[in-house]
Amino acid sequence: MNLEALKEEFFKEREKIKRRHFQKETGFYIAQDLKNALDKLLKQVFPHFFGRWDIPCCLVALGGYGRGELNFYSDMDFNLLYDGKLKDVHKEDLEAFYYYMLSFNIDLGYAPRSIDDALSLAKNDLSVLTNFLQVRFIEGDKKLLEKFEKKFFRFVKKNAESIIDGIVKSRNERYKRFFGTVYYQEPNVKESKGGLRDLHEAFWIAKIVYDIKNYSGFIDKSIIDWKSFRDVVSAYDFLLRVRNHLHIISGRKSDILSFQLQREVAEFFGFSKDNKGVESFMKSYFNAALDLSIITREIIKKSREFLKSNKKSIFSVLKKEHKLSTHFYEHEGSLYIYENRETEVLKNPYLVVEAFKLIQKYGLSISPNAFSIFKLSAETEKKKFQKKEVLMQFKEIMTNPVRLSYVLELMHDCKVLDVLIPDFERLRGHFQFDTYHKFTTDIHLIMTVRELEKIRDINIETRGLYQVLDELEHPELLYVAALFHDIGKGKRGKHENVGAAITRRYLKKLDFSDDEIEEISWLIKNHLLMSHLAFRRDISDPRLIESFVKECETEERLKKLFLLTYADIKAVGPGGWDRWKAALLWELFSSAMDVFHAGKDVRELIEEKVRKKAEKVKELLKDDVDKVLLEKLFESAESDYLRTYSPEDIVKHLKMVKDLIEENKDICVKPEFFPEMGYCELTVVDRYKRAFFYKIAGIFTYLNLNIKGAYINKAVTVDGVDFMVYTIRVSTVSEEVPEEDIIKKVKKYVKKVYREEIVVEDLLKNPFKNKGFRSNLPKPATKVKFDNRTSEKYTIVEVSTWDRLGLLFAITGELVNAGTKLRRAIISTEGNKVIDSFYITDMEHNKITDELKLKEIENRILTVLKE
Repeated sequence: MNLEALKEEFFKEREKIKRRHFQKETGFYIAQDLKNALDKLLKQVFPHFFGRWDIPCCLVALGGYGRGELNFYSDMDFNLLYDGKLKDVHKEDLEAFYYYMLSFNIDLGYAPRSIDDALSLAKNDLSVLTNFLQVRFIEGDKKLLEKFEKKFFRFVKKNAESIIDGIVKSRNERYKRFFGTVYYQEPNVKESKGGLRDLHEAFWIAKIVYDIKNYSGFIDKSIIDWKSFRDVVSAYDFLLRVRNHLHIISGRKSDILSFQLQREVAEFFGFSKDNKGVESFMKSYFNAALDLSIITREIIKKSREFLKSNKKSIFSVLKKEHKLSTHFYEHEGSLYIYENRETEVLKNPYLVVEAFKLIQKYGLSISPNAFSIFKLSAETEKKKFQKKEVLMQFKEIMTNPVRLSYVLELMHDCKVLDVLIPDFERLRGHFQFDTYHKFTTDIHLIMTVRELEKIRDINIETRGLYQVLDELEHPELLYVAALFHDIGKGKRGKHENVGAAITRRYLKKLDFSDDEIEEISWLIKNHLLMSHLAFRRDISDPRLIESFVKECETEERLKKLFLLTYADIKAVGPGGWDRWKAALLWELFSSAMDVFHAGKDVRELIEEKVRKKAEKVKELLKDDVDKVLLEKLFESAESDYLRTYSPEDIVKHLKMVKDLIEENKDICVKPEFFPEMGYCELTVVDRYKRAFFYKIAGIFTYLNLNIKGAYINKAVTVDGVDFMVYTIRVSTVSEEVPEEDIIKKVKKYVKKVYREEIVVEDLLKNPFKNKGFRSNLPKPATKVKFDNRTSEKYTIVEVSTWDRLGLLFAITGELVNAGTKLRRAIISTEGNKVIDSFYITDMEHNKITDELKLKEIENRILTVLKE
């Protein structure tokens, strides 16, 4: 059979295997069949390329292919081993073989290597070494492989401890790269914690220590029991099937179980394609991943202990374990149960929770057997975990901030947390269908506790937070609030209100005092308040500060809410927290704290600040601006303007106004770059022109720039002309500071549009542009809300929709068409969802209260965003 015919036969066989996959064949069988198909091909083509060689050579499979596992678009990892010197004729054969295999359009992990080269690479590169740990003969001179293996495994045995340390270190680094949790909402099926790689690493280590040949060696060598073996094999098979399906529907090696693909994969596994079906499927995925993570950790731990025990001296062998209590002892950093006490612990949840208190106190890990017993106790003794004495033990853990999140995560892993707080069982693997939250609700709660703990690791970001935390009278209540703050998710109604009610019930059972219950419940009910105000409202508004201070009532509550808000956002996942949000949150916190410390009315305090600001402006200006212009500033400037800007900013604006008047110009644009904050601040001063901001927004859309926030104010009126100040913060789509060349273009276009040399609508044929390539992500609904309570002077229009360039241009255009004036545009982004808030009035500077007018504005915005 010629080479092209062999290729055709290979792909036909893959199509047959694909059909078996859709007939719900197991992942192991499919992987084995794919391995056999490639084996058959390589055996048949070997004589064509290497059959006439005058030096010994053989094809060997490596990595997953070596283990006998292939997914549809896995790397084809194999080497040609040879012994001797390559001649030109050999090199020609190698090149011809390489190009033939390359024509299959499958990722090729192939290289020709001499025995010495292969050994040298393996000794110096851990990834090469682990690949060769799974080496398997395919075709050629088998003695050559035996010669290599003899030398290779002699090196492995001699350096076993350092190699295993390297594998474990690599595992920990991989976990960090993939967010350190099983419960990431878009996991990498191979590389995330609980992914296929977990079992590979456990197998490598067990092979080094016990010399096992395949996974059944875990049982043959008594590394794990039958139940654990069954669980890990079942979990691994499930993930193999998931990976196979991802490869098939993507038509390439695709290991990310992304939002785009989850519905299709869920349907293949028999779940519905709606949100409920996806959530149910993902719970199955997380359960499998958790089993893989925990059981492989047991395999690695047992293997390392066995290796160490064989190397110990007589003195270390005789070293006794450390007794912790009647039922538990510590050995090499792990908590164990005395063998004759295991049944008692299993039947007595009080002892189970006592064990976790010891783990928290001494910073221990859990031995594999103890973990199994705790998990079995949670599954079989559910009701007993609700006994008073058990809950009191748990309360002691919850109110001790030392290693709290670590212990909570362990309790969560073995389902003890589920039976102590049954709502955690409901939230296990609970999906949050947005791109903002990176983790499921259950793990997000534990991570929020962890972010609070991290504040004590003082660095540049946490120094100020630590001071606030250190001043709290009862910090333990903050940690409890963090653990419960999203407990109401998944139920009808606003989750913060539902969660506060649910938490009250738990806290009563846990014997918290009425005052403590009130404090924690208040924090849960209001845990979104501070971020809502800081990121969606004008925090220079005295009415807002006044209302916020009244809601907090005490400094203690304000401080706790501030820290909870910080930890909650940080625990959302990568990208949730940034310096922009930090600055806004600190500003709101500081303004509220000033009110508490001053003991004055908010308005009185603000007026006092404005007076001091005016004095500072006069001091800074001196002879730079004539006194008439300065007087006109304080006669005609809007109070919002004086509150919003610093004395230095006001001075800058007045100098720009002065230049416009003296040079008889209409507009001035000045940029200032803030690379550490990821934006450029553009200050535009002009002679008032109706709807100009709308046109500026169009320019930014045209130039692919992202507006992070904007303030629009009248600075001063001179000879009947209003001079306006626009402060606009812009970034690139990737949230970085724009290049100077781009900002030069902005300045040019802003001036041309102002002078009507360019019409913005002519530049933008379509006002909307996607910000990224993931256009088929779940899109949040578009909603328009009105707030006439927060501000005394303005109606606030809040628009939430999916994020794209051109939103501000489109929305502000409709606000112009509806006959309104805009004074603030505040942008808040959560993943692919954006919440834009616009402070508007009618043309006479009044709030808009007419229902018909509000409905018109709503319809205009909904229509343009739909289009």
